[in-house]
Amino acid sequence: MIVLSLSCGSMALAADSATNRKDQTVRLGMKYGLHLMYYVSSPFVLEIPGEDFTFGLVYGSGKFQTSSTSSTIKSYPKETDTWVFSTTELTGRYYLGNSLNIPFGVAMYKIHLDDWEYLNTTWELDYSTTQLNLGIGNEWTYDWGGSLGIDYYQGGIKLSDKITVTQKDGTEDTASKQSAEKESTDLNAFEGALIFTFGFGF
Repeated sequence: MIVLSLSCGSMALAADSATNRKDQTVRLGMKYGLHLMYYVSSPFVLEIPGEDFTFGLVYGSGKFQTSSTSSTIKSYPKETDTWVFSTTELTGRYYLGNSLNIPFGVAMYKIHLDDWEYLNTTWELDYSTTQLNLGIGNEWTYDWGGSLGIDYYQGGIKLSDKITVTQKDGTEDTASKQSAEKESTDLNAFEGALIFTFGFGF
């Protein structure tokens, strides 16, 4: 209901989004929504808007903390892991009409953890993946320069990924390292829904 209300209000206030986009040279904004990388990194958006196509660059980084108990004793203090998420994307939008569009692009996501406990060993973990993104959405550009985009769904196809683990304590064991690398790369491509982009163009 909220999304429907936003959509109706946006259509009323941005009746000629195509012309408004065409009149802009550059647009700045922010992106967030139901997508793990956007939720943590809150990326900034730099775009070159156009009547039929918009191209842009997305970048941001942020920290995400998780807690775990390393003992079965409930009173034992919990350990906090701090994950660092980084988002870099080259994006585009192909407009099927005034506002309906197909967002697409290449995304490079990175995840870093200083202390990852695995096989009774502490590792430093760096994970990176490259994927293709494709979705469906609407984007309205207002007469006063503002814009609101809603990507209803964004899927991903993983192109490649790489994991680097460095043992931080004890003597490095090849078998343990290979097992840690295999365990930590058991990730699918990142997907999301209801992804909002707020921006202002000049």
